[in-house]
Amino acid sequence: MNSKKTDFFWPSYTDLMTSLFFIMLVLFVLVFTKQSRQIKDLERQLAIVNAVDENLKPLKSEKSLFTYEEEYKRFKLSFDVKFNPDKSKISSSDLENYFSTISNINRAGVKLKSIIDGLKKSKESDSKLKDVSYILVIAGYASKTGEENHNYELSYQRALSLRNYWRTQGIDFEAPEYNNLIDLQLSGNGWGGVGRQINEADNQRFLIQIFPKIGDIK
Repeated sequence: MNSKKTDFFWPSYTDLMTSLFFIMLVLFVLVFTKQSRQIKDLERQLAIVNAVDENLKPLKSEKSLFTYEEEYKRFKLSFDVKFNPDKSKISSSDLENYFSTISNINRAGVKLKSIIDGLKKSKESDSKLKDVSYILVIAGYASKTGEENHNYELSYQRALSLRNYWRTQGIDFEAPEYNNLIDLQLSGNGWGGVGRQINEADNQRFLIQIFPKIGDIK
């Protein structure tokens, strides 16, 4: 009787251990496969981020036109843009030092367009960038004078004026050629925003931000 029980136990035990081994093997393969895919996805994302950063290097190096604020991960125009009180137009009546300012604005627009064109060319030639697009933010600021809500509207009007002026110069980031590449957003920071200058007169300025948008990694 004991011999029969022993004979029955060992085959059953062997079958159980074989089943457990098979289950563990399947789980190991599934986990390994998933982790391998995650590692490949992370490597692709890192490659995309590095490619985007490489494309933006010329903007960082153009220090006479743009200043890169590392702390806030954004660009600002390096030159002064001083508006007359309560003014927002890119015009001789609204801007101080109009001729030197407008010259710098023209150069900055041309440089920014060349960077955007470079991003477009890279996307067309580099397969890993095919799902990448960009948010381009033009933000206007105002100094803390007058009424707060009005200054938020005023700072937005300044950003809109810059966009409209660049358009008259053939620099249009909403042109059909930039579809699926650039999402242009205008912002009026008014009295808000980080990194404001102590001297309020210095807060009449423009910020330029470019954010990459990375599509689903498949």
